[in-house]
Amino acid sequence: MRKLVWMACLAYLLAGFGHIIIGSVLEPMMDAYQLDYRDGGQLIMNQFLGFLVGVLFAPLVIKVLGRRLVLLLALALFAASQLSLFLMLPWNVLLAIIPLGGAGLGLTETVLSALLIANGNWNMVFLVVGAAVMVSFCLWLFLRFDEHEPLLTKEAVAGADGDERPLKARYPKTSLPLVLFGSIFFFCYVGVEMTFPNYLPSILAMTSDLSPSVLALSITVFWGAMTIGRMVMVFVVGKVNVATLFLLAVFGQLATLGLFAISPHYIISFIVIFFAGLLMGGIFSLGLLVVNEGLPGLEDRTTSLLIAMGGLGGALLPRLTGSLLDHYSVQVTLLVIFAFALVMTALMFLIFHFRKRLLQKREKVAVNG
Repeated sequence: MRKLVWMACLAYLLAGFGHIIIGSVLEPMMDAYQLDYRDGGQLIMNQFLGFLVGVLFAPLVIKVLGRRLVLLLALALFAASQLSLFLMLPWNVLLAIIPLGGAGLGLTETVLSALLIANGNWNMVFLVVGAAVMVSFCLWLFLRFDEHEPLLTKEAVAGADGDERPLKARYPKTSLPLVLFGSIFFFCYVGVEMTFPNYLPSILAMTSDLSPSVLALSITVFWGAMTIGRMVMVFVVGKVNVATLFLLAVFGQLATLGLFAISPHYIISFIVIFFAGLLMGGIFSLGLLVVNEGLPGLEDRTTSLLIAMGGLGGALLPRLTGSLLDHYSVQVTLLVIFAFALVMTALMFLIFHFRKRLLQKREKVAVNG
């Protein structure tokens, strides 16, 4: 089991590399292609649209191919996209290939980015990530996991006479407001989570005279803090009410993004970036818990919907931010990001309100028999 867990963690880590790595080298990439931020946002958008398609069709593909073949296919596509970026293929070709890169969040690749940017070889980072993906591909191809091997094979399709077919769960009408506001919340959150770190080097480049390698490290600070926040959350969740943690995390995001927008110096900005990552680290998982608690029995469907809406936000908001940076001052972009945090705070209270109504209704039904 330990071997399988480590392999799964490696695959998840590599999936994260592909997303955030573009943001860490966005500045030199735009210079190399002689493009503007709108084009960079388009590249990020295309990659997230690929992620959205992957999320929506993953259950069907897994049922047909099995988990191992799906992982091998995903890693092969991911490696191909990284090789394309390394080779600096024509921009329109990259826009077509990048959706194959897959999904996720990452951290350690940004440290590689800082080192390679300092040496003027920023595009080498894609070769490094691609090579790591191919190592993972080979491990998944040849390793076997003993009694856990059936987890990776094709799922049996029910169809014989007498077999029970699970009914498709549907949301009751009273739960639709919670589903709606939860979906919008995740659209905004993942959009901000992808936009803020991906454009950090670009934003700091406009407000300071830091070197490109130091600018890239701003993403490392953010994702490092987010990783710490998620690790701490593992030990805190069982001791503190989930709704309380969610409230603190969302308010913390609002406060830190507001402080970043008015930060007078890059040192303060880096401190704020760290606390933003620390506080935002638990919002995704806490949000899933809070919304799903109000919708018992529909966890799989709700989680898939929320992740899909998050993927859509992660695709569209970076595109919007790129256009803002091209046509307006950097302060306008920062205020728009803060506005999304403000909207999320309002949505959080709506989620709490409708979740409470559903919980109270369930308690009343249980009491009445």
